[in-house]
Amino acid sequence: MLGLGVAVSYSPPLLRGTEEWPKIHQWLVGNAPVPNELEEETAEVVQRHGKAIDAGYAELRRQLAAYKPDALVVLVTDSGRVFSQIQVPQFACFMGAEIWGSTRYSGLGEKAEDDIVQLKCAPELAQFVEQQLIEHEFDMNHLHTFRPLGAPEYGAPAALVAGVRALTPELDVPVVPIFVNAHMAPAPSGHRCYAFGRALAAVLEDRPERVALVTIGGLSHDHHRPRAGWIDYLMDRWVLDRIARGKGSALGSLYDVESDSVHGGVAEMRLWAAVAGACEALGTKATVVDYIIAYSAATGIGFAYWPIAGAAPA
Repeated sequence: MLGLGVAVSYSPPLLRGTEEWPKIHQWLVGNAPVPNELEEETAEVVQRHGKAIDAGYAELRRQLAAYKPDALVVLVTDSGRVFSQIQVPQFACFMGAEIWGSTRYSGLGEKAEDDIVQLKCAPELAQFVEQQLIEHEFDMNHLHTFRPLGAPEYGAPAALVAGVRALTPELDVPVVPIFVNAHMAPAPSGHRCYAFGRALAAVLEDRPERVALVTIGGLSHDHHRPRAGWIDYLMDRWVLDRIARGKGSALGSLYDVESDSVHGGVAEMRLWAAVAGACEALGTKATVVDYIIAYSAATGIGFAYWPIAGAAPA
């Protein structure tokens, strides 16, 4: 059964000490013009951002620890480490017994082996989820193993491995990674992602495991692109307001019009639409823990969870 939903942003600075942010910011933004607000982020402001991020993750860890899930179904996008441009599936479920990746980045000159995370997976649950989603008329793809692309020593996306470790540091809860295409056109619409979440909730209702649905990605950012450093805080707050009011279906319209504004991190709000769809299907609204506009991290940062009625702690 599905008993808890969790959504958290991901960006390379988020799980690093603030002393590393200037180097990472330069890599993400380069020479792109930066908003004037960046000038106001003094060292004291950056330290506050770091403490707020720590507090946000701590609250999500408390929610997960209280629920005591048997498995995590994790929605994440691929950053080019798993799929090539030859074939990018819209939805793909990982079926292997283990998945690994580095939290380091070659673009920063970091060595992959400096921090490798191995996640144990739940292949039997993954197979069930995939088969049932097909019966719900979603054309699923799957992979039992993966051959990392580009720099293969870096493995699976850092958002997956670093994000899961930040939420469950003991790495004792098996995961079912589901990759959702957000960055390669054509990507699934927001309406399709919301419906995907609703179908996923129905599928998990037939399982005995206590499952938490986790999404790692977004909110607004535009790294390595012309709008790098730009944060659409109006859109971020609109999204957070809608999920807090139980109106996540409104996120379906985000991608109805093609615009530069819906690329980059905004494209990853498809993941938030999916987890909102799943949890709203079970009658719950999101609790928004915090929202941080961190120009020094070049990212809008959000933390939210959906407590599902009747899913009491184990």
